Amino acid sequence: MITAATINSENLSNCLVCTGGEETEYLTKVADFLPFALECNINYFVSVMGALQQEVEAFDDYTFVFTRSVTELPNKFADQQNLVVVVMGDEWARVPSYASQVHAIFKAPGQHMKLAFHSGWWRFNAMALIQYGRQQSKRFPHHFFDSKHNLFAIPYGYYRLPVRQQVTPINQRKIDASFTGSIDHKKVLGGLVKTNKVLSRERMVSTVDQWKQNKPYEIDVKLSTFFPKANDTPEFNTYPQILMDTKICLSPRGTHLETYRLCEGMYYGCIVIAEEQPDHWFAENSPAFIVNNWNQLPELLDDLLGNPLKMQQLQQASLDYWDSTLAPAAIANYMAGRLATLQRPDAANDPDSSCSDVDLAA
Repeated sequence: MITAATINSENLSNCLVCTGGEETEYLTKVADFLPFALECNINYFVSVMGALQQEVEAFDDYTFVFTRSVTELPNKFADQQNLVVVVMGDEWARVPSYASQVHAIFKAPGQHMKLAFHSGWWRFNAMALIQYGRQQSKRFPHHFFDSKHNLFAIPYGYYRLPVRQQVTPINQRKIDASFTGSIDHKKVLGGLVKTNKVLSRERMVSTVDQWKQNKPYEIDVKLSTFFPKANDTPEFNTYPQILMDTKICLSPRGTHLETYRLCEGMYYGCIVIAEEQPDHWFAENSPAFIVNNWNQLPELLDDLLGNPLKMQQLQQASLDYWDSTLAPAAIANYMAGRLATLQRPDAANDPDSSCSDVDLAA
């Protein structure tokens, strides 16, 4: 298994992080000193790039740049050939304004916009429509169309987790279901209007609170502050240990449909219950249970926790999904395939080279 600790930093000297303005730093150096500089875990992506180096024969011919900006890159990259940009955290799903000037862009979260409603919940659905409209307005006009067809989605990966040494069998775990995360978010009209993130998570927590009464199950729900400030809270510090001992990981949506929690739950062999996911290649075969209303949760929890054999099978499905789809080596394999596609002379006219990453699944 390739990890950040096992990669020679000199081998990734063509992997850089935009640290502000014209400043850049080596990816491996940022991983050592500011691993959450882009509000992601740089160590995860060091592992991805280490695996990609083994996948791509011409790896050293590329320059890889990690950034949060979709509007600008440092001027020194203006005439850079074979520039590959990895964009982190753009929840507005915009096409970077420099897309036509670079070889390829990989984004986490990805590019596809999706309306995800909860059945019979008009307040949530109204907010979903409003948020979708805001996202569309942020994309228009030049952040909307991928004219070069060089834009691809990749998952978040994990945020802050120790390397998985071993996986506790699911029926030996002490916590039946858990959630650690924030509910409070940026105030809208002084808190009178609640975002979809707040609405969803409040309903999930209240549903769990009602369900667990008079139940013999161990439930662990911890609420933290606004991400990424949660990184510094006691709740966050115990999160990896909780997850390693959890049978069912509850993964409500955030501002975006995609969350770190789904990847993290799979990494530690939890059964994940989540809301609808974006239409990206890496979500196609996910073993996560998808609910479109948290009122469905009690019946689902009772069914799962009452069937130890099914739980064992589902745990293996989560681990297999991580290894085949979400692990750094799997992401590197996907990226290598997309880079190879772009190198073909007829790539510009090939529908398989478009940003419709559902059609590009390896």
